[in-house]
Amino acid sequence: MVRRDLKIAGPRARTPEAWVTMGFGETLDSAAAGAMGSMLDVMTEAYSLDRAHALALASATVSLRVTQVVNGVRGVHAVLRDVAIERRTLPGSFG
Repeated sequence: MVRRDLKIAGPRARTPEAWVTMGFGETLDSAAAGAMGSMLDVMTEAYSLDRAHALALASATVSLRVTQVVNGVRGVHAVLRDVAIERRTLPGSFG
């Protein structure tokens, strides 16, 4: 299904178990920054967090993985597994 109401800056995917975002750049640092920035966007949208809380939660729950290092383009993908969020209490919730 195509969602025209979302403003997406880069590639992202929803799997049955996780959110995945991707970043590409000339360096792994720039690719990682792109992937993480997109993941923070996902977290603010999906979990109604402000950016600061999303970043704090991401530091403990998001994994960064190298996607590619060929042709002068570096790629990194960020993975936020559902089980990682389920184990933590989101700000403003109890239990």
